Amino acid sequence: MSDIPNPSLRGNERIPPWRDGRIIGVLLQIVFVVLFVLSLSWIFTNIGNNLDALGEGQFSCKEGGSSYRCAFDFLSIDAQFPIGESVISYDPNTDSFWRAIGVGVLNTAKVSFYGIILTTILGTITGIARLSNNWLVSNIAKWYIDLMRNTPLLLQLFFLYFVIFLVSLPSVNDVRPLLGLPIFISQRGVNYPSLVPMASFATWFAFIVLGIVQAQLLWVILGRQEEKTGQTFSRGRWAFLSFLVVAIIGWFVAGNNSNAEAALVARSLRVREFSDIPALVERRLGLDDLGDIDTALEIGTLTQAEVDEAALSICAINESPSEINLTSLLRAANVPFSVNRSDRPDQAIGTYAEGGCEIFVENQATLAAERDLLENSADQLIVPLPETPVRLSAPKLEGFNFVGGAKLTLEFSAILLGLVLYTGAFVAEIVRAGILSVSKGQTEAARALGLTETQRLRLVVLPQALRVIIPPLTSQYLNLTKNSSLAAAVLFPDLYRTINTIINQSGRAIQPIIIMALIYLSISLLISLFLNWYNRRIALVER
Repeated sequence: MSDIPNPSLRGNERIPPWRDGRIIGVLLQIVFVVLFVLSLSWIFTNIGNNLDALGEGQFSCKEGGSSYRCAFDFLSIDAQFPIGESVISYDPNTDSFWRAIGVGVLNTAKVSFYGIILTTILGTITGIARLSNNWLVSNIAKWYIDLMRNTPLLLQLFFLYFVIFLVSLPSVNDVRPLLGLPIFISQRGVNYPSLVPMASFATWFAFIVLGIVQAQLLWVILGRQEEKTGQTFSRGRWAFLSFLVVAIIGWFVAGNNSNAEAALVARSLRVREFSDIPALVERRLGLDDLGDIDTALEIGTLTQAEVDEAALSICAINESPSEINLTSLLRAANVPFSVNRSDRPDQAIGTYAEGGCEIFVENQATLAAERDLLENSADQLIVPLPETPVRLSAPKLEGFNFVGGAKLTLEFSAILLGLVLYTGAFVAEIVRAGILSVSKGQTEAARALGLTETQRLRLVVLPQALRVIIPPLTSQYLNLTKNSSLAAAVLFPDLYRTINTIINQSGRAIQPIIIMALIYLSISLLISLFLNWYNRRIALVER
């Protein structure tokens, strides 16, 4: 111990404290901490004073108080501003700012979720293509990467939305089905068919779960038989067939045992069951079969005005399963009809009671409960409708907009496509670097074993490359999530745009910004925790 030099001594002299590096370092740290605390104190004190100066009690949770620290009660008042796209139901007249924030969070989460999945796929394919021996494939990947990485994301979003989408796509009046399918791409977005779950879907879903369980059991049983006998039984095929049989049985059982969907019609129409509805229109048109309408129009025995006059008038709640069920049945029967849609049940009921339509369609429980409230209840009849667990809802142009089906808005498409194309270029370079980090000896060994190039990548190269890919890939996922705030540039109602609207509506800024920061922080931490867990799981274990 006596041989260890003392840096504070120079020979027999002690270094003065003002020249001692250790003491100076400690003092500088103390000064920095004090200045940091004083700065934060000044900032928050100034914010508090400015907020209180705006008005007594304006930022208070308690009557007569002036503390801004608990002033989040304004978020409970009605939002009073619309949100163009929402994962959950949202009514600006009745829902609060809290609900609006929830809509913004889910929209941001939706963009981030689909963006991460598509970016991973695109980046992986592009990164592998960049290493291809094919000159054209390799250079196309290179040009794409260079273009995306060296162009600002905001500029790409503007180009996608305002140039490609709004200018290049046709208007609603000029749109045509894509390849003859019920898919329409216009300046209003992409409208495409969708499956709508009906009331009997829960029963069918129970059969699906049962089918999955029994398919798994059959897989295990056949596997044990293979071990005992040494014979193969095509486990996958038999397991899938058994699942398919159970699902088909559940489909018919659920549909036959459900009569939840029904229509309220006037007895004067002489309608008793659904099969009487096509017959009613046949009598109106003087036809033996509704399938002859097109022929009658071509030869001139019927006019389009006569068909429109004989069409059934229906009252329904907009985009409800009941409407989809009835209209799907009528289209399958070739029955002409028109729909008077309302946003609320009371509006639809009122229209029917006033004679605005011949049929009011809703679930049977609602019709039974509301029939007494309608006028002339003795002249009305509830007719159960045939039902399947799911119905195909196809989009159809009515007036200046599409009804039915699902819709992919241009705003969501622009932000999602922009984020995927931009981030995918960075992910491609990460994937390429990860693949190049694997020793060439691994490739040579895989080829010596007779593995194909696809097997080499899937079984040998990529599992080892993941240990290099995952850490920087985490950063790109976080960048994608945070860059989703640029959705405001293309008018997509994500969290940032929703919070900005709340700030303008309420006159509060500090509280919404704090909430937004905490939400983005939470999303980023969740992504980091998951990927760090996965990185530890695939890491090499040293023994």
